[in-house]
Amino acid sequence: MKYFPKLFALAISTSPFLLYAGQWEGPLSGITSQVIQQGYQDYTISSASLQQRTADFCKAPSPQTLLVAQGAFQQNALDWQRIQWLNFGPVTYFMRYYAFEYWPDKKGVTQRQLRTLVQGDPAVMEAPKFWTSASIAVRGLTAIESLLYHPDFEPVKSADHCQLLLKITRHHLDSASEVEKQWQGASAQDWVFDEEGTGFDPESVALEQFLQQWIEHMSAVKDAKLETPIGYNTRENLKLAEFYRSDLPLKAIQRNLQSYGEIYHAGSPSLYEIAQQTSPELAEQLELQLIKNRQLSQQLPDDFFQPGRTQVERVELATPLVKSISNSQTYLTNLVTSLGFQIGFNSRDGD
Repeated sequence: MKYFPKLFALAISTSPFLLYAGQWEGPLSGITSQVIQQGYQDYTISSASLQQRTADFCKAPSPQTLLVAQGAFQQNALDWQRIQWLNFGPVTYFMRYYAFEYWPDKKGVTQRQLRTLVQGDPAVMEAPKFWTSASIAVRGLTAIESLLYHPDFEPVKSADHCQLLLKITRHHLDSASEVEKQWQGASAQDWVFDEEGTGFDPESVALEQFLQQWIEHMSAVKDAKLETPIGYNTRENLKLAEFYRSDLPLKAIQRNLQSYGEIYHAGSPSLYEIAQQTSPELAEQLELQLIKNRQLSQQLPDDFFQPGRTQVERVELATPLVKSISNSQTYLTNLVTSLGFQIGFNSRDGD
C-alpha cells in the first residue's frame, strides 16, 4: 500500500518526567504479541489458503472454483487490514509493505504490468531473484485482486492468466510467511537502532513508532479510504476505493477501526490502563470515540461504495463517521502528549 494523501509526518520525542525503565513494557509487548504477531500469523494462514484455493482453481477452472478462490482472497485482504497500520520492522524489507498492497493505483499500473508479464516469457518469473526485483505493483493483493476480478483477465478461460495468478499467490505467501517468521520470538525493540550511538531507551522509541503509525493510519482511513472515493471534499471517484473490485472498501474500514481498539487494550497494563492512571478523562474520551467509530461504520449500508447512490447521499451518510474519526485522532494525539510524547504535525501535501 503506497502512502496515502494527507498523511502526517510525525516527529515524536519523549519528555523525561514520565520515562523510567520498563514503563512501556506492558503495551509494547501486548501490541507486539496480540496484534502484530497474531495478526501476521492469521495473515499467513489465509495467504496459504489463498494459494491453495488458487491452485485448486487453476487445476479445474470454473465459475464455481473461481468463487472459492475469490472468497479466500477476501479473507486474506481483510486479515491484512488488521496489521496494515504498521509499516515498521520486517515488513519494511524489500518493499514488502507496499508490495502487499499497491494502492491507490490511480494510473492502472498494476493492470499494465500484469499484461506485460502475461505476454512475456513465463520462465523469467522462475529466476531465483525475480520477485525481489519485480515491481511492487505485481507482487501482492492488488495484483491478485486484478487477476481474480478485473475484466481484462479471464483466468477461467486463460491458462496463462491462471499461471500468473499462481506465481503471484505463491510469492505473496512466501512474503507473508517471512514477515511472520521474523516477528515470532522478536520484540519491537529489536527493530529500533541507535545509529548515532548517543544512547536511547529502545522501549520508548519502539512505542513511539507504534503511536506514529497508528495516528498516520487513522488519518489515512478518514482521508484516503473514506473521503476521497466518495468525493467528500472534491469529485467522486468510487474506483479509488480500496479493493473496490472485490467489494471490500467498507469491510476494510470496519476491520481497521476494530484493530484500533485492539491496539489500545493490548497488554498488561495496556495503553488504556496506563492512560486511565495519568489522564483518566482523555483515556475515556478516546475509548468512547473508538467504540463510536466502530458503531458508525457498522451503520453504513453494505452497498455504500457501490454505484446507485448520489454523491450527496454518500457524503451525508459518511459525515458522522468522518467527524468521529477526526475526533478520535484528536483525542489520541492529546492522550499521547499527556503521556509525555510530543508530536509535531506537518501535512505532506502542504495543507
